[in-house]
Amino acid sequence: MAWVKVNGSANHENAACIKDFLYGRLDKGWRRFVVDLADCRGIDSTFIGMLYRLAKRVTEEDSCGIVDVINPGERNAKSIRKLGLDGCISIDSEGNRWQQERELVDANLGMPPCHGPLDRIEHAEFVLEAHEALIAANEENRGRFCDVVEFLRQELEAEAQTAKK
Repeated sequence: MAWVKVNGSANHENAACIKDFLYGRLDKGWRRFVVDLADCRGIDSTFIGMLYRLAKRVTEEDSCGIVDVINPGERNAKSIRKLGLDGCISIDSEGNRWQQERELVDANLGMPPCHGPLDRIEHAEFVLEAHEALIAANEENRGRFCDVVEFLRQELEAEAQTAKK
């Protein structure tokens, strides 16, 4: 089981680092993931999109796999539910399912390794992928994120044109 505890915000600034950690475990065959938001003061759509993509890949590779968000608080749980993703991202509001593991994790918790910050283009690509995933997960999200997606596509296209010159 891979366990990530988010302190502060779960957002576009730290989602790539957390994705690297989680996908690294997924690539090694891990299929149980816990994201602990007990000390998280807010979650954004990029982070939720990253979690959705992970959950989708986990269940495609193993029907018994799980991505479980625990202790999200009402606001963060509502953000996940509002996007229609509580069917594929499990939400354990009280964190009860993982109590024994939590004690072990708390005793040994460290920061996940990160490959450093993304450059501007990598960041735009990452945020775009997350929001495209949210739209793919629930068509109702198209209206919420179509402007973000269009802006990012235009930004990346402009960068590609500049790079060609």
